[in-house]
Formats: sequence, C-alpha cells, structure tokens
Amino acid sequence: MTGRANGRGVVVTITGPIACGKTELLDAAAAKADAITLRAVCSAEEQALPYALIGQLIDNPALASHALEPACPTLPGEHLSPEAENRLRSDLTRTLLALAAERPVLIGIDESHANALCLLHLARRVGSARIAMVLTELRRLTPAHSQFQAELLSLGHHREIALRPLSPKHTAELVRAGLGPDVDEDVLTGLYRATGGNLNLTRGLINDVREAWETGGTGISAGRAYRLAYLGSLYRCGPVPLRVARVAAVLGQSANTTLVRWISGLNADAVGEATEILTEGGLLHDLRFPHPAARSVVLNDMSAQERRRLHRSALEVLDDVPVEVVAHHQVGAGLLHGPKAAEIFAKAGQELHVRGELDTASDYLQLAHQASDDAVTGMRAEAVAIERRRNPLASSRHLDELTVVARAGLLFPEHTALMIRWLGVGGRSGEAAGLLASQRPRAVTDQDRAHMRAAEVSLALVSPGTSGPDRRPRPLTPDELANLPKAARLCAIADNAVMSALRGRPELAAAEAENVLQHADSAAAGTTALAALTALLYAENTDTAQLWADKLVSETGASNEEEAGYAGPRAEAALRRGDLAAAVEAGSTVLDHRRLSTLGITAALPLSSAVAAAIRLGETERAEKWLAQPLPQAIQDGLFGLHLLSARGQYSLATGQHESAYTAFRTCGERMRNWGVDVPGLSLWRVDAAEALLHGRDRDEGRRLVDEQLTRAMGPRSRALTLRVQAAYSPPAKRVDLLDEAADLLLSCNDQYERARVLADLSETFSALRHHSRARGLLRQARHLAAQRGAIPLLRRLGAKPGGPGWLEESGLPQRIKSLTDAERRVASLAAGGQTNRVIADQLFVTASTVEQHLTDVSTGSRPPAPAAELV
Repeated sequence: MTGRANGRGVVVTITGPIACGKTELLDAAAAKADAITLRAVCSAEEQALPYALIGQLIDNPALASHALEPACPTLPGEHLSPEAENRLRSDLTRTLLALAAERPVLIGIDESHANALCLLHLARRVGSARIAMVLTELRRLTPAHSQFQAELLSLGHHREIALRPLSPKHTAELVRAGLGPDVDEDVLTGLYRATGGNLNLTRGLINDVREAWETGGTGISAGRAYRLAYLGSLYRCGPVPLRVARVAAVLGQSANTTLVRWISGLNADAVGEATEILTEGGLLHDLRFPHPAARSVVLNDMSAQERRRLHRSALEVLDDVPVEVVAHHQVGAGLLHGPKAAEIFAKAGQELHVRGELDTASDYLQLAHQASDDAVTGMRAEAVAIERRRNPLASSRHLDELTVVARAGLLFPEHTALMIRWLGVGGRSGEAAGLLASQRPRAVTDQDRAHMRAAEVSLALVSPGTSGPDRRPRPLTPDELANLPKAARLCAIADNAVMSALRGRPELAAAEAENVLQHADSAAAGTTALAALTALLYAENTDTAQLWADKLVSETGASNEEEAGYAGPRAEAALRRGDLAAAVEAGSTVLDHRRLSTLGITAALPLSSAVAAAIRLGETERAEKWLAQPLPQAIQDGLFGLHLLSARGQYSLATGQHESAYTAFRTCGERMRNWGVDVPGLSLWRVDAAEALLHGRDRDEGRRLVDEQLTRAMGPRSRALTLRVQAAYSPPAKRVDLLDEAADLLLSCNDQYERARVLADLSETFSALRHHSRARGLLRQARHLAAQRGAIPLLRRLGAKPGGPGWLEESGLPQRIKSLTDAERRVASLAAGGQTNRVIADQLFVTASTVEQHLTDVSTGSRPPAPAAELV
C-alpha cells in the first residue's frame, strides 16, 4: 500500500491452476491493506449477467456518498447500447478515482476474465491513482480472453504472480499439520496422488481421513469433504473442462483424447486446453481420475439421461476394446435386453471369471441370464458357480431353483454336471444321484454323455458311500476327456487322478494331478485344484501337495473361500511332514473363523488334520472342541469322512479310550474296503488299529493287521509308521533293525515328529538291551525333535518337564528355536539325526559352508541377514 499512498497505482494478476491458493493470497492482501476494499467474485451464475461485477463493486458503504447508480441489467441476455455501456464504464472509473483521492483503494476480483472489457477500462487508468487492482485467473485462458490478457501485460504498472499446485513436500507439511507428525510415508504418498497438489482437495481429504481415523479406520478414506472439494474445483474450471471430465468419467479406463473429442463434440484445441486445465488442477492425469471417489462424484453429478446419452455415444465410437468395456457401456446406456445384450454380458462375465474378478463376473452373468429369453443358456448356473467361489453359503440358496430347472431339462449338460457336483459336496448326494439318473437319457451327443460321465465319477468320489462296490464308475477315457471343454476336462482329469490314487496307482495319480495344477487357470480353481491336491496326498506325494497348496493360496486371484478350501490339503500335508503347528494353523483358518457348513462335506479334511495335530501338541481340549462342531450327516458317506473317523480314533487313543479308538479305526477300514479305496495314502487304519490293540488283550489281531499291511504297496512314510508298530509287537532284539529302517525312511520324507517317536522307541529298546550310552544319545535326539515340533505329550514321555525352568533346554533345544528360519530348522533337524554337513548339504542342495553357517546361527543365537543359498 506504500505505492498507493504515494499516488502510484498497480494492477496485479495472480495466475495459476484451480485451487492453488489464488483467492487466499488475495484475501491475505486485503486483510493487510490499510485501504477501502472492494471485492467481487465472477461466479459461473453471474457470468451470464454482463454487468454483475459492477453491481458487486458498488455495493459498498464507502461509495454511498458518491451517488453512483448505474442502470445495470440483471437478466441474462439483456444488454445496454454501446453508448450506455461506455458511459457506465466511465462512471465507474471516475467514481473509483474520486474515492482513491480520499483514501487508498484495493479492488479484488476473482475470475476476472469474465468481465474483461469493464476491468480493462479501469486498469488502464489506475497507474496514477492510489488504487491497487488484484485479479485472479486461471493461467490458461480460452482464446476469447487472449486480448484481455495481452492488454494487461502491456501496461507498465501491471505485475503477475504465478502460483503452482502444492509440491509433495508442502502437501506433506499440510497433512502432518492436520493429522499429526507421525503420518506414515505411504499415507503421504497416497494422499498426494489423490489430490495432485490441489489445495481444496488436500484439505477435504485430510478432513475425511481424520474423521475416519477417529472412528477406528485406517488408510486413506475419501468421503464427503473430498467429493465436494473435487466437484467445486471442477465447476470453477468452466463448462468445457466440465464436459471433458464428464466424458472421461463415462469412458473410464478407455478414455483418450480422440474418444473424448468425438463424444464431447469439442474440437481438438478445446479438448487440449480443457485437459491442461484439469491436469494442472490435479483433477485429472492422462484423463484418469486421481481417486475412484472423484470419478464417482462426477458420474453422480450428471443426470441419468445425460449418462445414458454418453454411454450410447461411447458404444458408437468404441472399436476393438475388451468385451467387458462394451458390457460396461451397454449397462450404462440401459441396453439390458435382447440376444445381443445377453451375448455381450455372457462373454464379459466369462472373461472376468478367467481373470479372477469374481464380483463383476457374477454381475454380468446375472445380467446375461436376465437379458436372454432362452432359459437353456445356463448363465444363471455360471453366475452361481462364481458366487460359490466367493460365498458358498450364500450361493446355496440358488441350488433348489437350479435343481428344478435342471430336472426340467432347461440346463445344458455341462451346467447340470456342475449342479450334481454341488449337491454332492453340499451333502445332498441322494438328490445328486437322482438328478444324474434323470439326465442320462437326455445326453444324446458325445459331449453330453462325457459331461454326465464326469458328473458320475465326481459324485462317486465325493460320496462313495452312496453306491456299492459293484456300481463304482471307471475313470473317464481319453476320448471322453477330449469331448469336454477345458475347465470341465481339467476337473475330470483331477477326479481321474484321485481315482488312480485310490486304486493303488500313485505314479499315474501324481502325474495327472500335476498336469491339472500346471494348466488350470483361476476360473478352474477351487474344486478342481482341491481334487488335484487330494490326489497328490493319496498318492503319498506330500511335499508336492504342500508346494502346490501354498502356491495356490499365495497367488493373486484366489478368493477367501478358495483359500479356505485349500486349508484341508495344507493342514493334511503339514501333518504328514510332522509340522504340527502349521497343520493347526492351516486348519484353524477354517475352524475358528467360519461355519463349517459353508464347506459342506469337505470340511472334514481340515477338521481331521487340525484335530490330529492338536492332539500331538497336547491341546486335547481344543481338539475336543473342534470335534464337537456340528457337521452335515452326509459326511459319514463321504471320502473325507474317513479322515474325520480316523481323527476321532486318534482322540480316543490320546485320552486312553483304547477300545473306542480301535472301533473307530476298524470302522474306517471297513468303509475303505467296502468302497474300494483301501490305500495307505488315505489312512493307515490297520496300523492305527494295531497301535490301539497294544494296550488291549488281543495282540494277535494287532500282529495280523500289521503283517497284512506289510503285504501292501506303501510309500516311505507309511512303511516307516508300519515298521514302528511292528517293532512294538516284536522282541527287543528284533526291534532295532525295524526301528533303524523306519528312522532312515522318515529322514528321507522329512517327518521329524514321527522320527522323534521312532527314536524314542529306539532309545527305550537300547535301554532294555542295556546299551545305555546309545540310548542316551537317541533320547537327546528324540527330545530335540519333539521340542522342535512342540510335541508336549511326547516330551513328557521322554522325561522332560513341561512348564519347569529350562525344560526346552533339557530336551536339547534352545528357547529360540521358535524363531528359527525354515532353512535353519531343516539343517538343525538333519544334524540332530547324526548327519554330516556334507550329507546335509547334498540333501538340501546347498553348500557345506551354508550348512555350517546355519548351524552356527542356531547354536549361538545370532542370525545376520542370510544370503541366498548357493546351489550346488
């Protein structure tokens, strides 16, 4: 204001993108100025009134004594004659100059380009007066206002202040001031990405985040304040940028400059100018919205009629785009009926299903079902198939409806086959068998018959108790498999693999299962993968089953329900590797966090594995609680029900109910023989029953069962478990060789829990033979392995005192064992078994120096960041 007091006027233009602080700077200047302040805002509404700015300026008590009463039109489209308009501008200028002679004047005008001629007349004459004009405007103006800008720049008393959006650094300072100094860097980065340095968006998002955090939320939540700030900023950009933003919102990820130009009807220069304004203001970036909430508020701000019009325009100009993009605009345009719409929605749903985008896929398939007048399309069944991957319990409500449709012959055979499988898994095997019988006569083509055969095999595996041994189906032939589409073919091959394993052909079963897992996409996940993993387990290929189960869970696209479905194979594989804690953890993801009824009869697998592991960990109360959970009655006729029966026997054995344990194992064996699935990869029922008889009087029956098991083909682990029980029935002198062989076999299959049991038996045997030194060494090894696996009952048997000071150290294992890496545990386990560093290195495919380093870390408790192991 010093310059104004000395009679030197100035015109200052504050330029910059939307919401970069122009108005705030103008407010700050007005607050500090010792002058009469006149303010005007050229809002969008008032821009239609040519002289509204003059009305705002003269509406000030300081001008009352100057009696300026211009006749300003107040209606849109109403104009003065050129002579009257010139007189109006002259009167305003003369009045303001007279006012400045009495006292300095500050004139502040937002969005000044809207009243260019009026302001230009005044700006040319303030150089010698005590007047400061401060104007704010967007940095880039439309060509219509270029003369105004050029005229201002030619004035000697004009100055320009160019503002820019907030930088990441300044945004971070603002965020920390609003949310606290300890805001995480990820939050700062995400918040800047969502605002682009736009001051209004930043403040709005800070308010939303603060409100969300106060109610327990986390991360970045864009709510009402952000949405309103975005919409306010967008409207201030003007009608052309607003139109561009609306078209971009409708196009979504398909938006590009050419499409926006075609749909909006604007020329290339207008689209380019508008895009630049939106980009500088942080409202768009490459025609993409900075946050989903921004796009959402723009879409919601349009009328339904305008949205439909833009979607229809998009359908007319889009070419060679993914089918789901076409489907999106089809919905937006309201074109929901007819064969063409049904075809588009069906293709979009199937494509998204393959990609694992289950929610949207299900929605499109439901639309396809509604759009088609042809009930046999099966879109309803495909939508339910996807919903089953997301929420089996919710999808089960559709089974009755689809069963009626299927019985009427209104579903394709491939969808009917799905229905049969779902009914079987849901414990409704009788209904499934009835549906299968009713549909066989309708299968007239080779493909139809192949679908019915696949359903027959699937049902027989899911619930073998519903059919006798004479009615067991044969596996699908190569010709039958060739007649099935990919997803159904992979599922049938997985079922064939299970059947091969149950018929004593483990090599074929493993090859078929791995083939399925290597070629199945996300759309074929779930039931197909579960069958393949089950085949690997029954083929006694535990390590491969574990690797594939972990891979399936870690892959992007696996739904929460599919992860729950994989819990069974993961728990069973961990149990067979002696990793008791991992088995309980895998099983408890299902048992502790969801209703078992959502998994149908497949719930028996994670339940049985977790129960068996909990018993070995000494958590019998937890095992009892799990066993008490209600399960479908049909589980007793299901394949996985055999696992549950075995787990109940294990619980009885652990609690001293030896007769009940024997009865459970014997019943399991009778069902296995009746169903034609008597393989050790499913259950070693003879060995378990013989172990229960060790505590009874019929030891001859126990010996007979063990001898019978030894005549059957078995994998290394099954043979080792059988030899251990055979040794228990043998004199001490004969036990050593049997137990030595069992220990070696268990070392090769990496089951350290069962190896600890064998070493414990071997220690007791050497003690009975008075080889005390050897017995003590084996005892230490057994304690070490038992403690490593957390097997408290076994540790008690080995003389450790759980709960006492240093009891883990007494067993030969430091307290820090729980924090060891998997590599360190494997090395420590092999070393505890007496293996040399070189032998351990060969077995684990690492160098001897790596083994030595792991052993050093285990013994000293220090573990520097481990380098990647060198492959030999």
